Amino acid sequence: MVVTPAKSVFDAKAKSVTVPAFDGEIGVLPNHAPMLALLGAGELRVTDTDSKVTRLAIRGGFVQVSKNKVTVLTQEAVTPADIKPELLSAEAAKLAGEHPEKTDEREVLDGKKAWVLARQKVAAKK
Repeated sequence: MVVTPAKSVFDAKAKSVTVPAFDGEIGVLPNHAPMLALLGAGELRVTDTDSKVTRLAIRGGFVQVSKNKVTVLTQEAVTPADIKPELLSAEAAKLAGEHPEKTDEREVLDGKKAWVLARQKVAAKK
């Protein structure tokens, strides 16, 4: 299940789930040990019982695995159909021109760039 503050985005039975953790990807298969992890911006992949792969771009949050259920709570999640590549290119160009001096402003900029890259990756696999 993938949930944002606005709505439930995705809910289905799955053979495997791969989430973008804060420091790398985490793969979850049936009977995975319970866990809670911090997520980063990236591609979430769900392989259903028919081996169909669903891809979403997500922006941070948490993943919880418990009793063969994966729950992703994220600030934002978009499907490939929701992504407009031409708008992403303009957004990426704008961000490339920003050069903040303060550390906290650079961290915010890095987060924005990671979110653009996550959506570009998912859009490229439509």
